[in-house]
Amino acid sequence: YAIIGYSEILLEDAQDLGYEDFVHDLDNIHTSGKHLLTIINDILDLSKIEAGKMDVHWESFDIMALIENVLATIQPLIEENGNTLEIICEDNQEPIVADPNKMRQVILNLLSNAAKFTENGKIILKFKVVNNDENFISQNGNCNSTDKMLVLSVADTGIGISEEKIDSLFQPFTQADNSTTRKYGGTGLGLAISRHFCKMMGGDIAVVSEVNKGSIFTVKFPVLETGFIN
Repeated sequence: YAIIGYSEILLEDAQDLGYEDFVHDLDNIHTSGKHLLTIINDILDLSKIEAGKMDVHWESFDIMALIENVLATIQPLIEENGNTLEIICEDNQEPIVADPNKMRQVILNLLSNAAKFTENGKIILKFKVVNNDENFISQNGNCNSTDKMLVLSVADTGIGISEEKIDSLFQPFTQADNSTTRKYGGTGLGLAISRHFCKMMGGDIAVVSEVNKGSIFTVKFPVLETGFIN
């Protein structure tokens, strides 16, 4: 945190004082510091999950307010690659019960991947509450489900994923191939953690993709009754 904080202060000072020679290097330090923090947090989260030390904290919250909070974080990355973002809400926006911090990280991971692997394209975030899918519930074994389910998807027009790589996509430290890691960076932990979080809330995450066409990641989990948290 100290590296991120001090580099941000120095970057702002350099910009204000016109020290353009230092701005680029300070910006790289600041960006690298945030990237390192993300890697550390991902590894810590994965360690907690594998050790059975990660808990779900059920809360009632406004999904649209949570998404707006995520957008404030992710918008610079979306714009950096010349992308546009469309949000489609097919819901009456009643409060839902889930773990808002885990839900936020899942959405942030999906939007980050879409923004990173798409250039001058389009990203669509869509969400709605639908009637429960009995087959989905029986497969995931969630005993706390109601008759409603939240379905959230992130679609992009990016590089896509080959069919043979999709099966391993949710394994820790996995990306489509080594060239992807070299070009786009990352640890391959985001999707693995996102799937764990979804399953902890009684849901799951899936993907359909086509190389050079784009990908659609879909998250589903049951919407619990507000009284459940009591």
